[in-house]
Amino acid sequence: MGKGYGAGAHLPFYIRKSVSAGPFRFNFSKGGVGVSVGVKGLRIGTGPRGHYVHAGRGGLYYRATLGNAGRSPSSPGTPHRSPAPQVTFDNDDVAMIEIESGDVMHMRDESFSELLNEINSKAGQTRLSNALAWTAAVIGLLAGIATGGPGLLLCIIALPGWAIGNWFDSYRRTTVLYYDLEGDAETAYTRLAQGFDGLTGCAAKWHIEAGGAIQSLTAWKRNAGASHLVNRKATTLAYSLPPVIKSNVTPPALHVGKQVMFFMPDIVLVQHGSRVGAVNYADLNVRWQDSRFIETERVPSDAKVVDHTWKHPNKNGGPDRRFKDNRQIPICLYETMHFTSGSGVNELVEFSRTGVAVAFVEGCRMLAALPRERLALQPATPADDPIAAVPAVEQVKRRGSLRAAMFTILGILVGVPVFGVIFASGSRQPATGQQPPLIAETAVPESDEAKAPLPSLDVMTVSSPPAAGTAATSLSTTSSPSSVAIVRSEATEKNPSDHLELRYTQTAVNLRDGPGTRFAVITVIPKSTQVVVMAVEGGWSRVRVDQDRLGWMANSTISASPPPRQ
Repeated sequence: MGKGYGAGAHLPFYIRKSVSAGPFRFNFSKGGVGVSVGVKGLRIGTGPRGHYVHAGRGGLYYRATLGNAGRSPSSPGTPHRSPAPQVTFDNDDVAMIEIESGDVMHMRDESFSELLNEINSKAGQTRLSNALAWTAAVIGLLAGIATGGPGLLLCIIALPGWAIGNWFDSYRRTTVLYYDLEGDAETAYTRLAQGFDGLTGCAAKWHIEAGGAIQSLTAWKRNAGASHLVNRKATTLAYSLPPVIKSNVTPPALHVGKQVMFFMPDIVLVQHGSRVGAVNYADLNVRWQDSRFIETERVPSDAKVVDHTWKHPNKNGGPDRRFKDNRQIPICLYETMHFTSGSGVNELVEFSRTGVAVAFVEGCRMLAALPRERLALQPATPADDPIAAVPAVEQVKRRGSLRAAMFTILGILVGVPVFGVIFASGSRQPATGQQPPLIAETAVPESDEAKAPLPSLDVMTVSSPPAAGTAATSLSTTSSPSSVAIVRSEATEKNPSDHLELRYTQTAVNLRDGPGTRFAVITVIPKSTQVVVMAVEGGWSRVRVDQDRLGWMANSTISASPPPRQ
């Protein structure tokens, strides 16, 4: 279940309380973000990295909640930003200039750089679904050639190969973004979504690919007296996510030629093929204006016709009677919106109805005004702090790498049928059943934090009214000490000390793998649990719990007598 935003009107975007990525499921609650795994033996560290983004009155801040332990994506240096060259070409005596954004890899935001590196790293990985399917198909083809035809049936194993690879890709090539919106951020993003709905509701939407001024009299007559000529194509506005991102928010997506702009609550992602760039709302400039357009195609149903002209006019505006097919053409009043940024965004879109851009631009401006902060990851937790206990199920350690498991499965799928066909010997694989365990985590307080710090183009207009626009808003930073830590389980240790003492936990206690708060939490021991003290070091005791768990507890949290019942 989740909650939708918006007063009165139904909005397509929906805030969900859980996100699934293959066998991994991220869950959100007031206590924090948790993860569960539906495959026995699959560790949390093998799953996708989860990122928690909070946006509210305190501003925007990021937290990495889960991820591949010990392995982080490489952080390439910020590339040199060079302006995109202007591409010109001739079209009926008119020099056309392409309106196109620069390289998306030059579009970076400092507070989003780590996430952006991870997204591009995931997108650049080879699809196992394609690799396994093609490998199986090639092996089947070779077996068919070797056996004279029957081996071609082995190509059928490409289907299960594709399915298995697709299952691995569902979490291997995925980044999870979890948004918690409230206060000003909720209001701003709701306003942006309402404005996007207004744009989507237009009968016609176009992306302007190129434009140029008409300077010769011949071209002016040939183009119905227009002052500018443009190349345009119908475009798509929808709610969607980039393929490598799973999120509890489905953002507005604007298709602009070869690129797609995703308006997330904290950033604008620009996708070009498998590469993704990021533009801060404060760096995004949006200008809009009404535009008189000589419509030679079908007039959209919601367009406003403000005048007419002749297909081949004279200098005085009348019809040139030398042309038999000289007919009147309607002049419609459209609305154009121009996106630009210092990092290379340059896109122009047009809508068949006027007055629809202001709400969307206002939402962008409100999001740009939100302060932002980037927090430190994996904080330490005081051992004697009582927290809401969530029991952790002991995890089975992975015996081999993911790559070894993949090749093992591929060997079973491909090798056994090949040997069966060539050597006429069959082989049967025993079926195995797996019971999925749950691996839980608990949100804990954090002790430390780290702070992170338009060219005007008059396109396709007969007369251009003054343009209205938005100015970039400077951002301020705030602090918000909050993060998420993982509650893990540990294998049983043996050979305890000979000196044993019985103690009782006086409250819910963190069991750690070392004597100090800098050590990781193994699990949470409930109140009134009997423990055996194995050794004492400073203010910490090494204890045994339930004959199968060893760890360290603060001395202040245990006592020789049980706590009084309340």
